[in-house]
Amino acid sequence: MTDPLVAIQVGAVSFVDEGVEQVLDTVAERGCVNALFLATPTWTRGTGGRQIPGHPLPDHGVQEYDLGWRGGNYATPHPEYYGNTMLGAHARAPEHPDFDLFEAVLPKARERGMKSYAWMEESGAARELRRYPNFAKVLEIDAWSRPGLRPCFNNPDYRNWHLGFVEDYAQSYDLDGLAWCSERPGPLNLLMQGPVSVGDIGCFCRYCKEIGRERGIDVRRAQEGYRELIEWNRKISAGERPSDGAFVTFWRILLRYPEVLAWQTLWTESQWQLYRDIYGIAKACAPEMEVGWHVYHNISFSPFYRADQDYSELARFSDFIKVVIYNNCAGPRFYTWIQNICRALFADAGPEEVYPLMLKLLQLDEDAYEKLPQAGFSADYVRRETARAVAGVAGQAAIYPGIDIDIPVGIRRERLEPARDVGTINWDTTEGELTQCTRESVRDAVLAAFDGGAHGVILSRKYSEMRLENLAGAGDAIRGLSR
Repeated sequence: MTDPLVAIQVGAVSFVDEGVEQVLDTVAERGCVNALFLATPTWTRGTGGRQIPGHPLPDHGVQEYDLGWRGGNYATPHPEYYGNTMLGAHARAPEHPDFDLFEAVLPKARERGMKSYAWMEESGAARELRRYPNFAKVLEIDAWSRPGLRPCFNNPDYRNWHLGFVEDYAQSYDLDGLAWCSERPGPLNLLMQGPVSVGDIGCFCRYCKEIGRERGIDVRRAQEGYRELIEWNRKISAGERPSDGAFVTFWRILLRYPEVLAWQTLWTESQWQLYRDIYGIAKACAPEMEVGWHVYHNISFSPFYRADQDYSELARFSDFIKVVIYNNCAGPRFYTWIQNICRALFADAGPEEVYPLMLKLLQLDEDAYEKLPQAGFSADYVRRETARAVAGVAGQAAIYPGIDIDIPVGIRRERLEPARDVGTINWDTTEGELTQCTRESVRDAVLAAFDGGAHGVILSRKYSEMRLENLAGAGDAIRGLSR
């Protein structure tokens, strides 16, 4: 039996701060890491930069925040691969402009027998992207036909821009694979799960409308239906209650406008078509390259998003799937998610009533609702969700669960820089003494993933926020498996 993949997500700043060889030796020694998910491009603090300003700095690296971090492409853009998009090759990160992450790391990783993957974060909600020339022209169009907040998957310039990254990386560097991340759930899911901004809900651009008409959808009625639902969401989140209740009113709109569901499906399949194109481009350039996807945490929280994410279908264009199963931060995150959906679809009930229903629908078995922020989720959650994913792909793709190591929880102690995302969706608005990772909790989560049938694990979210003692919990687990 070959050794399982043990990957770690790591950004450019860690190698700049600590040295390439030092980082590689540390993660191999502490975590038994044999693969790197190198974060580029990224415009979000979840994958790029040092620790999120305001959360405690870890026990390694430069002991100060990189305030004003912007992100972008940490490899060298080759303009010939971006000719078919008005966004061009304008993506070089302003941090470390003379540092090419792949050129610096890949040879040293190869010497140590480590695989290297491009960890590509779409970052569709990042405000920084709006600085890019012409980016405003690829944004979704909202239900009132105005530019929205996030880019459209069907806009050819946006699609070709990301496909340019894929071709550039596959042709220019000796990578073992790439993992693409898009943490977006679609317009209907957003409306159901909490308060939204009008600009969150799209897309009704000419490209999406053309696809809708080809599918036989009445585009005008779809747009009308979303206007009705946005107004419903506004009133419900403001505390207004229709005489028939929030849920019945929502369902009535859905019955009157079945086109709303069809448009949600169109949106999801447009996202997946970009996945298919990324897979095809990467394989055309480097057939041996492994291509996979990050499936974000909503798959554990939302039965509606889970219904969108059919593992058996996703496996048709995947070599691997990284399923987010972050058990420690899941407690505070799910606590907030339940609060939010009680301000939208389930506004007729309270969190203490909705939480048991969600546990049943999602096949979860966790602590009492009021204890979640302090308790997190169990290691057995990791095992169960891993087993569900393994069963879903039925041997057609590898499952690499994402393992939580020191992912920040709660509202940061002090906001040291402006918010860098657009929109209103919050993962976690908890305060006070909250759950924390330990060496033992990381060990137990890794062991649980393999007990659930995982083919490997991905230590997440980024090395620059992990404490070395807790990273060693992954090493404890891997060494225990090999005995």
